[in-house]
Amino acid sequence: MLREAHTNAFKTLAVSGFNAVEIPCGSGRWEPLGRKDWIEKFYGSVDALRTEMTNCGINAVSSYYFNPAEPIFEEGAYGLSVLNPADHGRILGTLRQYADLLPALGGDTLVVRALPNWNDKTTVDVATMQVAADCWNAVGAMLSPAGVRLALNFDCLTMARSEHDITLLVDLCDPATVGLSLDTADAAIMGLDPVAMINRFAARLIHVQLKNALERDTLDEYKLAFPDKFMLAGGGARRIARWYCELEHEGGIVDVSSCHRALVAQGFSGWIVVESDQSPVPATSAMLNGWFVKNELEAISGITLAEV
Repeated sequence: MLREAHTNAFKTLAVSGFNAVEIPCGSGRWEPLGRKDWIEKFYGSVDALRTEMTNCGINAVSSYYFNPAEPIFEEGAYGLSVLNPADHGRILGTLRQYADLLPALGGDTLVVRALPNWNDKTTVDVATMQVAADCWNAVGAMLSPAGVRLALNFDCLTMARSEHDITLLVDLCDPATVGLSLDTADAAIMGLDPVAMINRFAARLIHVQLKNALERDTLDEYKLAFPDKFMLAGGGARRIARWYCELEHEGGIVDVSSCHRALVAQGFSGWIVVESDQSPVPATSAMLNGWFVKNELEAISGITLAEV
């Protein structure tokens, strides 16, 4: 991706009404803003990237998102797991850079995929969740002195399928350094109620990915082999072309305004990141979401929003 593409994206988000952005950690030239070494290759320094963003109207990188299972070519890692104690040191080493990178870019939250995909050989129990908690507690303790918060995110393919499952892991993590990130669309796809989730986990919620969804996984296709490919990208047995949609989409199954009202009622003070996954025209989705934020959600509250 060329720097010009970054500039165009930043400007599109700014004119859509957003002033911050969440970035995936990523690897290589496919995600050149996802690591400090690649930022320096593209921009010369992290400060130079911050200047370019500011010139385009983007004030901060609100958060980074990390999935341990994705390959990290620079480190020779081709899939790590928090359920494997032998991987914990490598995960900790990979994430150490964000203690410096996030504050330098105006952000303060590292969002991590809390658990791997479901599989029939691993159960959600206290012993298993303790292994994951040991890793995330170590990461949270490492990031905390730099003012960076760790937020555990549970997507629609995760092995944690209920509020009870999520509670098991969250309760084993240090509340002083580890919080929860809620994805409203993924919760709905799993059959959970995002508003109930906001109220249930209010004390631990520090980050929200606010987005809408079009369908629920009523066939339990999260159990498929490679569900990200065959369910989310391939549409599953129902040939669903797009699971996610814009905030105000008439077919959306998430009551976005009620989610926002619940956040306001709970006194939420973290980042709300507006997402547009699987958009066929990302710029259009950003503008539509920006309109909804300005004309609907800002009437509820002035909470800062970012856009992926």
